[in-house]
Amino acid sequence: MNSNYIEKIFGKPRNELLLIDIEEYFSSPQEETSVVEFKSGEVEINDIFKEVTAFLNTEGGLLIIGSPREVNKTIGKTTIKICQGSLTYSNFKNKDWLYQKIASNIVPSPTNIKIEEFITSNGNIFIIDIPQSLNPPHQSLSDGRYYLRLERDAKPAPHGIVQALFNKRRVPLIAATIQVEQFNDLNDKVTISLRNESSFPAEKVSFIIDVYNVESINSSYSFKFFKDTLGNKFSLSNHSNHVLVQVISIPIEFNIKHYNKEYLVFVAYWCKDLDFDFKYFTFSPIESKVVTEATFKEGKLLSEELERLSKL
Repeated sequence: MNSNYIEKIFGKPRNELLLIDIEEYFSSPQEETSVVEFKSGEVEINDIFKEVTAFLNTEGGLLIIGSPREVNKTIGKTTIKICQGSLTYSNFKNKDWLYQKIASNIVPSPTNIKIEEFITSNGNIFIIDIPQSLNPPHQSLSDGRYYLRLERDAKPAPHGIVQALFNKRRVPLIAATIQVEQFNDLNDKVTISLRNESSFPAEKVSFIIDVYNVESINSSYSFKFFKDTLGNKFSLSNHSNHVLVQVISIPIEFNIKHYNKEYLVFVAYWCKDLDFDFKYFTFSPIESKVVTEATFKEGKLLSEELERLSKL
């Protein structure tokens, strides 16, 4: 599942975030929320595992290491905890070290966590963007507990909730990724990979791939051309006889000739124990990157994105 809490909190893409943005953020009083946790630079690493686990098992969130120290603030008859002022720098080595520690102390090992680091002469600041897990529950090995994010705290999960999360895990979780290799200005090689992100095998995997806004497709698969109400497309419908487990992926490769404009690849998939789901990617040959992606539950509607492409 995609996570963009950095953009939601700071109002800019993750790769554009600067240390001054964090300093400005804490120049005014900030409170923790259900999706934002502050830790000073003196935090112990075991506390990080607990917080990351809680976010994974709930709705995801943002963990800032190096925040100002919390102080109490009284508003009327209510006392709240806020962080404001100077940052407190961490002695954690670097983000690679932090990735390794998190991966080896939380089970199942989390995926898609993003860490931004800011290295200064005083120490380091880390911002960890944590998506909601597709494979809960996660356990912190430092104390053997499962945690949830409840209001503003990481709290041990009751047995019933842990069991419910385990039951949720007992179905396949298929995800689609795209890789584009550009041959020249008008020709690309596209590889769509379907993988299973759960420990539960996926049987009888079927898929549909629709490609919009391209001139032609060359592949060992049988793509057919259709005039669709959403736009002309090349379409493939197929299935796999392989049982899809975590160490196996299904690659679908095809070469396309495009118009040197953005094109869209739509991937739908389902299997014996998983309902229909999809993801689409809009790739820009000029920028050499995916500029838009969305799923059945998140992101821009397919019809809206195709309408945008039709006006290019």
